Amino acid sequence: MSFFSRRKPAYLNFAFLFIFLGAWLFSYMQPVLKGLVQDDHLFYGTVTHASIPSVFGGTDIPFLDKTMFRINGDDKVTFYLYASKEMMDDMSDWFSFAAKNAGEIPLEIGAARVSENKFVVHSISSTDGDLEFDDLVMDYQVYYGFIGVCIVGGMWILALVLLILWLVKRRRENAGNIG
Repeated sequence: MSFFSRRKPAYLNFAFLFIFLGAWLFSYMQPVLKGLVQDDHLFYGTVTHASIPSVFGGTDIPFLDKTMFRINGDDKVTFYLYASKEMMDDMSDWFSFAAKNAGEIPLEIGAARVSENKFVVHSISSTDGDLEFDDLVMDYQVYYGFIGVCIVGGMWILALVLLILWLVKRRRENAGNIG
């Protein structure tokens, strides 16, 4: 029987796949999860630069679809806004990052520092409306963070089970070849 017709390599390959996918998903969730345990800082200013990553922009996939922006001409600090499409649509009634006058509207931003130059937005408001902490963090980031951690944990447990199956199958085959 050929080496590639056995299931032994499939167990190992799928285990590595689930480990890799879990690590990749966790790396996308890490800023938000870290921001949940950090203290909020309050910022005031106007948006000078905004961007939406082209790979997942507009997909409404939690933690992959985000808006990055900078305020007050500071090119060293970036704010990450993780919000659902529905929240962004509601926000567009009073503020749009794509509007020509976006740089003229003063904003109050509550954000948690997750690294030296990266902040995760927990609330944002202007004189015309706001996206509050309860809606943005509690109803979106915590909810999808819990689901994401469960998915990643499930992937890593499944990878561990597949690794154990690979080791058991390998030992049985090696024991059968010896005797």
